Amino acid sequence: MSEYVIGVDIGGTKSHLALFDTAGNLVDFNHWGPLNHESLPGSFAQAEDEMGQFFDQTLTRNNVSFKEIAYSVLGVAGVDTKRQHGIISEILKRIGLENFTLVNDAFLGIPAGNPTGIGICAINGTGCTLAGINREGMTLQIGGVGYISDDYGGGGHIGRDAVSAIYRELFRKGEPTSMTPTLLKELGVTDKHDFVDKVYDKIAEGTFRALTGSKMVFMAVLEHNDKVAAGILRNVGLNYGNGISCMIDEMKYHRDEDLYVVLAGSVFVKGEHPMIIDTVKETVQKYHPDYNVKYTVLEVPPVAGGVIWALNKLGENTKGYDYSACYNKVRAQLQEN
Repeated sequence: MSEYVIGVDIGGTKSHLALFDTAGNLVDFNHWGPLNHESLPGSFAQAEDEMGQFFDQTLTRNNVSFKEIAYSVLGVAGVDTKRQHGIISEILKRIGLENFTLVNDAFLGIPAGNPTGIGICAINGTGCTLAGINREGMTLQIGGVGYISDDYGGGGHIGRDAVSAIYRELFRKGEPTSMTPTLLKELGVTDKHDFVDKVYDKIAEGTFRALTGSKMVFMAVLEHNDKVAAGILRNVGLNYGNGISCMIDEMKYHRDEDLYVVLAGSVFVKGEHPMIIDTVKETVQKYHPDYNVKYTVLEVPPVAGGVIWALNKLGENTKGYDYSACYNKVRAQLQEN
């Protein structure tokens, strides 16, 4: 009987499922919408229903049964507490999974983005999370729970900061920014006193997010050297740099080994200006000049980390198992997805 592994990346915007055989060959790569219970109106019940459909669709079209799944690794946005981990673990068991590891989705970037499977992943996209794994197998998550963890990052946060900066210029004698005429034009505002009404209208229409994304902030720095926009990006970089520095302290990474920091999420991957990443590097260097930190921007879907993790779990006690070969083989097959 053939055996397979599954890697799953469940996010607040989109979800991926990758089915591989145990020889490391891609069988199927499937897409779904958001499956994070925090993003769904039906919460955990809706997440269970849709996850069940997601798995059934993938396995059915490949004539694979749950009994043939040797191991699965699932990175799920919204797995931030022990309670959430327990609830979603039970959901996965009811769906049909038996042998699996469930983690926050930020952890997938570590095996997906560096050849050791040890290090730190910083997510800056829809969410704002840091995850770490050390050589001793210890794991740590920093951030990802909103105001409780003082999350400062993600495209939505950057966009909201931009809108606040524009409001300050209009009504609180805030520092002028090139973002103000840009957004007023996008909103069709000719009288500043209509600004709030227009914002509310766009929110009601569901079109406000597209107008106030982080791209406007990046472009203001790139095209106008805008000080206000630069301050927003620098604050994001400081937040991540400080978190990574704390992660290094907590996890006690070995100083005699390269420390890999994987940068993932749309803000890191697609950001039009390097200010956030440069600030991260400067901040970590300030606190930890004795570490050889290697930064890499994740260029494959994070779900690759789930597949690599699952294959390594099966191979960890196998004599002659080649971690590096597994890493390269899986990444090569998912590079274009």
